[in-house]
Amino acid sequence: MSDISASNIKSRAFTDKMFRRLFWPTLMSAIGLALGDVADALFVGIRLGKVGLATMSLVAPVYMIYNVLDVGIAVGTSVKYTQELGKGNAKKGIEIFSQMLIFAVVLSIIVAAVGIAGMPYILRFLGAGTRHSELWSYTKEYLEIMFLGAPLTFIYFLLYYCVRCDDAEKLASAGFTIGYLTDVVASAVFIMGLKLDVRGAIYATVLGKAVGICIFLIHFTRKWAILRFKPVKPDFKIIFSALKTGMSSSVGYIGEFIALIVVNNILLRIGGSSALAQLNVVQDVSYVSLAIYMALGDTVQPLSATFFAEHNNGAIKRTMSLGIKTGIICGAVIAALFAIFAPSICSLFGLTGSTIDAGAFAIRLFCLSIIPAGISLTWSSCFQAIKRERIVFLINQLRTFICFLIFALILSQFNIRWFWFTFLGAELLTLAIWVPIALLKKQKVSDKVFTYLLDVNSTDLSDLLAKTEAFCEENDASPKQIYYTTMCIEEVCQAIIENAFNRKGDEYIQLTVCLENSGSVTLHMRDNAVNFNPFAMKTGQNYDDPDHLASLGIQMVKSKSKQFFYRRYANFNTLTVEVE
Repeated sequence: MSDISASNIKSRAFTDKMFRRLFWPTLMSAIGLALGDVADALFVGIRLGKVGLATMSLVAPVYMIYNVLDVGIAVGTSVKYTQELGKGNAKKGIEIFSQMLIFAVVLSIIVAAVGIAGMPYILRFLGAGTRHSELWSYTKEYLEIMFLGAPLTFIYFLLYYCVRCDDAEKLASAGFTIGYLTDVVASAVFIMGLKLDVRGAIYATVLGKAVGICIFLIHFTRKWAILRFKPVKPDFKIIFSALKTGMSSSVGYIGEFIALIVVNNILLRIGGSSALAQLNVVQDVSYVSLAIYMALGDTVQPLSATFFAEHNNGAIKRTMSLGIKTGIICGAVIAALFAIFAPSICSLFGLTGSTIDAGAFAIRLFCLSIIPAGISLTWSSCFQAIKRERIVFLINQLRTFICFLIFALILSQFNIRWFWFTFLGAELLTLAIWVPIALLKKQKVSDKVFTYLLDVNSTDLSDLLAKTEAFCEENDASPKQIYYTTMCIEEVCQAIIENAFNRKGDEYIQLTVCLENSGSVTLHMRDNAVNFNPFAMKTGQNYDDPDHLASLGIQMVKSKSKQFFYRRYANFNTLTVEVE
């Protein structure tokens, strides 16, 4: 095996472990989300039958609009926050979070006020039937409470995404999962026990959000946490930048909103409330089956944003390779299980008689679309993190709106069974369109990046320094920059090796040197040692102490750096140094 391939395999020790560390907590969060979404429909369906499931289908488009805003704000904020931390700019990251938290609260209050004031118009637009009908009344009760709880929903998602990106993925997962499990338990109590019907479903949802927020707030009491809120004046440049990133994916919910409105009316026309109930069951199956891809997206997104800020393209490719392979295997297993147990699932949701067979047929056809949907979703999360928002926008508009609506309109002209091919057709056509476009419009990769994996137990530090110096000379760095860059690498690596490693087993320092367009040189370093911040070393008074010399070297690094930053992320020490 060549040295290059061996180095690549060793460098995966960082990427693979970071992927696994983030994936399992986010998977639990995604499962919790899916269970919360399913619980409402499940208990409402058992309690009220077809009219209850039809109500849940009618309110689904409103959730699409909600998600455009709350998820768009949350994702955009977390991506920008992660990118700034990857660059070593914690102060800017905190400002972004603070700006967007204020914006989210204000916007959520506006949404609540508009929703309550415009309720009759919203109900007519959704197709809730005639005023005072059973379907109208249930839908109105649900939406009134949903709008009143808007601030909690907006804050909930923003805190979850940002806490997760602040090296607190376990706490974020706990808050997210417990919040949705609270929703599940409360749904059972409110709907089945207290007989609150659809009101019980939304009461439970709002309560779950409140519980989750309380758990997320624990993170702000931790001394090591970087994320915090500080009072700031509105900066619309920051707000628009975060919205641009977040909305590239969440704006797809607008198309999904329109598509669902059209499809709900089509199904009411060709199949009545039974067809609408079957659609709700398929949607609930989609929440669970696509939960794995939500988890993968929430895993690859912060990792890709971090590696993108570090100019570590190899790590981004490895992250996506892990994400796609995991998604295909898990998606195949999930699809097979849902296909096998489709009739039982329909019965569980309250479908009876011939609607069980029709619902099972719909579920099995949907299962064929799970893997292609997952591929698009996973890649979309990565593109969002590496500033390819146009591709993200294209993917989401195609699969949730354009392709979906095209197939729905065409296939509904035949009969209800043909309609269920819509999901598979939309996902396959989406892949066929965006993949060639993404390959043709590849993002430009800077050639002024040098990466090196230092094996502490077998590689001489002098080899790293010599190659770094040669790289800087080739790219016309000034003699002063070359000297300061090599000095910083030597002093920091030496401090880590002497103070953090035990010189046993696999011990590595991963270095990326970037010659920025601004003319400065940025060093990104990651090691798998114990928790150790070399910038926290203090100069002692004993000049015969070797630690004194090491700390003097770090003081020199600080004095010759424009900025330096340390954080413990995904169980690794991460350093960023910008050399003048």
